[in-house]
Amino acid sequence: MKPAVVTKIDETTWRFSEKPLGEAVYMYLLVGTKRALLIDTGYGLTDVPTAIQEITSLPLTVVNTHGHMDHVHGNHFYSEVYLSEKDEECFRRHTDKTYLMGLLKDVLKQAHLPLFLLWLPGLHSLAQKVATAYPSKHKPLPKEMYVELGDRRVTILETPGHTIGSVSLLDEKKGWLFSGDTTCQAGVLLHFPESTDVVTFRETIRSLKALADQGRIQTIYPCHQETPLGTEILDAYLKTCDALIERQNEITGTRFKLDDGPAIQFDKKKIGGTAL
Repeated sequence: MKPAVVTKIDETTWRFSEKPLGEAVYMYLLVGTKRALLIDTGYGLTDVPTAIQEITSLPLTVVNTHGHMDHVHGNHFYSEVYLSEKDEECFRRHTDKTYLMGLLKDVLKQAHLPLFLLWLPGLHSLAQKVATAYPSKHKPLPKEMYVELGDRRVTILETPGHTIGSVSLLDEKKGWLFSGDTTCQAGVLLHFPESTDVVTFRETIRSLKALADQGRIQTIYPCHQETPLGTEILDAYLKTCDALIERQNEITGTRFKLDDGPAIQFDKKKIGGTAL
């Protein structure tokens, strides 16, 4: 197994990165005085557990932001993992190899690349690794909806959109929001069977913006693309949602026929906000 790619954010916070495919996925380690918290487990293809042991010997809690493969396939390394019950069906699909190979075909379709690429020796071997999930156990989210690390409380916020069970985690002391795939720089994917509609997603963004306006959220750490982000990304998302809801008959996008059904990608330049 390859060593983990580690970035130190500050004296008590680290980011791990995995990039087996085109885009990196991030995991975050938060350390308090009594416990440590790992947010997401990635593809499980790099040695994050050893990297964590080199950073801290404190008891470890893991919270998955949602049930997609690039956030849960490392769950089997850890004994205490939490995932929203609303994402159980999503988790089952994203640990099913046949389903995941179909998703990888969809990635090629969206990039306008031929499907035979998946059967080239090097790429086929990589695809098999990415689509393989080892047995793991997890628990429903804690009833109190926070994790106390010792002088560092992390609140679990329900943020449905990308998936119905998506959560974001708010480091109350620092004002840092670890948003999973809810507020990435380039946009959010709402075309999955487990995704919500745009109206529900807009309510999620409104709730996050309210926390930002109160000063509770000051910086956002997503699990993909540019990180960290300022809270102005929330305004961009709201603008996009409003445009799609209020002008849905006027706005056109690029249509894709995927295994899960049709999907449309909207260009942020045409809408004036961010991509959906």
